[in-house]
Formats: sequence, structure tokens, C-alpha cells
Amino acid sequence: MKSLRNKSRSGQTALEYVIVFVVLLGVIEALRVFVSSARSSAERTTQLVTCEYP
Repeated sequence: MKSLRNKSRSGQTALEYVIVFVVLLGVIEALRVFVSSARSSAERTTQLVTCEYP
């Protein structure tokens, strides 16, 4: 009975590592999207500020 309990805990630990890895990938992707949109916004702002009016 004890070996079955150890296998269950080992499986739970592996599952927790997989969940943490997936969440970490999600956070990295969200940061990448945020940085991309911030960079795009900064480029548009720079274009508007440096635009010469007739």
C-alpha cells in the first residue's frame, strides 16, 4: 500500500511541474504581447510627434 501512495505522490509532483511550466509559458507569452503592443504604440507616438505639419 505504501508503494502505491509514493507513486501517486510522484505523479502528482510531475503534474504540478507540468502545470507550473504551462503557466510560466502563458506568462511569458502575455509579456511578449504586452511588450509588442507597447513598442508599437511608442512607434506610432514617435511618428505623430515628429510629423511635420504644412
